[in-house]
Amino acid sequence: MQALFLLTLLASLVLAHGNSLRGVNPDLASHYSGHGGTFTCISGIPKTIPFARVNDDYCDCPDGSDEPGTSACHNGRFYCRNLGHEPRLLASAFVDDGVCDCCDGADETKGKCQNTCLQAAAVRKEALRGKIQLHEHMLKTKNDYVERARAFKEELQLKAPTIEEDIARQQAEVQNLNAEVTRLEEEEAARQAEIAAANQAAEEARRAEEAQQTAVQAEESGSGQGEDAESANTVDSHAEEVRGESQGEREETPEERGRRIASQWTNDPEAAAVEGQTEEHLNADDSGGDDDDGDEEGHYDGTMDDDTEGHFDYPDAGAEHTEYHAEGHHRQQRPDPSSPLGLARTAAFTAARQLQQLQKDRENIGTFLNRPIDFGPDDIFLALANKCFSSYQTRWTYEVCMFDKAVQKEGHSNSVTVGRWYGFSEDYKVMYFSGGDECWNVGPRSMTVYLSCGLDERLSDGEEPSTCAYSAKMTTPAVCTQAELEELQQQMVNLEAFENEVRAQIMKDEL
Repeated sequence: MQALFLLTLLASLVLAHGNSLRGVNPDLASHYSGHGGTFTCISGIPKTIPFARVNDDYCDCPDGSDEPGTSACHNGRFYCRNLGHEPRLLASAFVDDGVCDCCDGADETKGKCQNTCLQAAAVRKEALRGKIQLHEHMLKTKNDYVERARAFKEELQLKAPTIEEDIARQQAEVQNLNAEVTRLEEEEAARQAEIAAANQAAEEARRAEEAQQTAVQAEESGSGQGEDAESANTVDSHAEEVRGESQGEREETPEERGRRIASQWTNDPEAAAVEGQTEEHLNADDSGGDDDDGDEEGHYDGTMDDDTEGHFDYPDAGAEHTEYHAEGHHRQQRPDPSSPLGLARTAAFTAARQLQQLQKDRENIGTFLNRPIDFGPDDIFLALANKCFSSYQTRWTYEVCMFDKAVQKEGHSNSVTVGRWYGFSEDYKVMYFSGGDECWNVGPRSMTVYLSCGLDERLSDGEEPSTCAYSAKMTTPAVCTQAELEELQQQMVNLEAFENEVRAQIMKDEL
């Protein structure tokens, strides 16, 4: 026991002596014990010098180990203790160069540098606090994944016994609602046809009334002219008599009547003739003229007398949504969402969505309840089922779908399956995809995905390290651990516990 005590005391004295030398790395302190009054160079050619020549500002050892606290050796290393912060090794060229490189100022003469290690430690402490908060958040997300997986499985288990009956019933509901929509659409189409016919009749009546009013106004204007107009009337009457004699008792057409009135205004008897026709042509034409608002076939051309497009309002048009189409002047009304047709369409759409969800539930029951798949501890990875994650590289895009497959894509059309779901490693830090598409002269493709703790699911570093064997990295809260958080928390405890000791030591060193 006494011998053990003496050995411990000797080791303490050696370490204390080594630490008393400026710039000595604690890991190498045993070499600077001064035992026997000599120092042996640590590496390279063995060389022993008097211990008094250590840190004498002259380089004796080829490895520079005899000058840990000066800048004499070009390859020397100065140890910054940086009490309260992170220690560091400094190239000896920076020792006593007038710049404070160590936060405790040990690389310069005493009193030249202010100790800033506590300030540096405060920055580190704040960064550590951020890491702890982030890890706590990730663990909370992980717990949410577990809860979501549990609820997902329970929901599927409740739906499984009646899923087929539910789907059949919903299919019948969709068919009935679609039939109702069809019936209401036919009724709506018939109503629109009636409205269109009524509008057309109203428009024809309006045009006829306008034509009649125009003719009456023209007659009234013609009867009030002076002597020149009377003379023109005489000439016109004579022409009419001549035409009457040649044509018999033929009734004047509206076009002829309009041109006759025009001749009264212009004092031009020729104006009464139809353009492009001689009087003989008029006399020979026993048929009546077309309505001047029509085209060659007597159809309305969609323009008013002032060359503007015709636009007609349906009854109660303000309460309905309509669309106007110039071609054929067809108006297709959109049913009000609150109308019977609008409500029927909404109900049919909702029922179809519900049917899709039931069919998806049936697929999930077959995949996640009836197949022997390992979803990790507490089924945590089940929360990521039916989700895919992508890694975009320079040329290729890698897509990984949990419990399904992994794909390599080039552009939007060229893709290849590089593996189908195989399972996890024992520690759930690796996902394996195997049995992908065949690779020439190699066999089926495969992919390995390495998981690490992260804030969310993020796939990265997709590559092909060997022919048709692919790999990628993926972060997820699902693999974060309580042990990692406890390690960070312990670092914070140690740092805070050390602060008071550091402050006391700094005050002592500055005296």
